[in-house]
Order: sequence, then structure tokens, then C-alpha cells
Amino acid sequence: MSWHLSHDQLHRYATHTADDVTAMSVEAHLTYCARCRDRLPTDETWLERSWANLRDVVDRPRPSPLERLLGALGLREGTAKLLAATPTLYRAWLVATVIVLAATLVLAHEIPRGTMLFSFTVPVVPLVGVALAYGHGVDPAHSLASVTPWAGPRLLLLRTCAVLVPALTLCTVASLLMPTVATAYEAVFWLLPALAMVAACLALGRWLHLSMAGAVVGGGWLLLMAMFAILEGTDPFQLFSPLAQAGWATALALLAAVVALRMRTA
Repeated sequence: MSWHLSHDQLHRYATHTADDVTAMSVEAHLTYCARCRDRLPTDETWLERSWANLRDVVDRPRPSPLERLLGALGLREGTAKLLAATPTLYRAWLVATVIVLAATLVLAHEIPRGTMLFSFTVPVVPLVGVALAYGHGVDPAHSLASVTPWAGPRLLLLRTCAVLVPALTLCTVASLLMPTVATAYEAVFWLLPALAMVAACLALGRWLHLSMAGAVVGGGWLLLMAMFAILEGTDPFQLFSPLAQAGWATALALLAAVVALRMRTA
């Protein structure tokens, strides 16, 4: 450098009394001149406060897009963080759900028995999601979360809601695209069986690992389908008849009462 800042210029810059043009010129010079930087008066208190504020901004956890979305929907920060911290298997289930529904929907349009395959697959989708939403082996943070006030039934209920909302939405959209759907009932014929199986899984979760409970309930659904398929003169679609829907509704009400009792006594 062939010239250097005067003491007055440095003082006015350090005390924030320099005009904008002078301040920008001083900053440009200080960028390249180590001698003037060494002569610049330093406010140690301001410098420490500035570094503290910078560290706070850098170290502060940044909410994910999902957390911000849940916050915009009115959920509290802690609840939004818990719902956003979903297990890896849950996210894999969500991707698999889209693939399975799309595949069965294509088969329903292309082959005669495709409608039956779709009809008996859709009710299981929410059940699988719930089975993979909470517990040892599926949630890497379960050991950490189990010692928090949110552990147990409250976190299980939150995770269940986080599964049911996308699952029911995806299944409803897929059902509306079925070739045989003509009424609202035909679009949601799977809803009561699906909810009843989820409630059964949650109820069994008191005695079994949630994934095992889901396997037991899913196995029961497969046995029920096999029984209707094997027995002569029976139609598997009777599982969705108006009489069967009344039975599913009754089972759902009873199982929901069991789950609610568990939540209150936990």
C-alpha cells in the first residue's frame, strides 16, 4: 500500500461516526492493509458480543421444512419436532406405499382380478405404517425418546396420527382412480377395516412389540381372506358388504375404547 488511513479516519470508523462513503472506503482499504487493521481501535466488549451472537446463529438448530410446515399448521414446536423426527423405516414405508398403490391401481385397470388385489391391499397400508412408526428396532432414537416426558402412549399416538394422515390420503386418492368407483361408498369401502386393524394393533401393543402386533393383525387379515377364498359359495368382497361394515364399525369402537383406556392409565 502506498498510503494508509489517518488516525481520524480510523477513529470515526471505529466509533461509527463516519459517513457512508468514508466507511465503505475504509472497509475496502482494511481488507488489504494489515498495518491499518492493527491500528484500528477495538471495542473488546462489542467484539465479544458480536462473536457470541454469531455463534448463537450458527449453532442454533434449524427447523426442517416439515417442522416449519407443521408449525404453520398450528402445532407447537416440540410436537412438530417429534413428528418430523420420524424413523427411517417410516419414510421407506411412505415410498413403498406410493409404489404399491400405484402398482395395484395399474393392475386393477389391466387384469380382471386386479380390483380384488387392490381391495385387499389398501386396508393393510395404514397398519404397516403404524407397525413401523414406533418402538425398538424401527426408531433409532427410541432409547433416547423413551426417557422423555413424551415417551410411551403419547408419542405412540402422535406417530400413529403422522402415519394415518398420509396413508388415508394416499389410499383415498388411489381408490378414487379405481375403474369401478361410481359412488362415495365405493371409494372408502376400505376405511373401516383399515381403522379397525390399526386400533387392534395399538391395543395389542400393550402386550406385544408394535411391529409384532402389526404382524399378528396383518396375519389375521390374510387368514380371513384365505377363508373366504377357500369356502365354496362365498365371495371375498363380503368383507366389505354393508353388514360387514357394521361389524367393522363395532370392532373399531370397542378397540378404540381399549386404546383410550390404555392412554389414560399409562
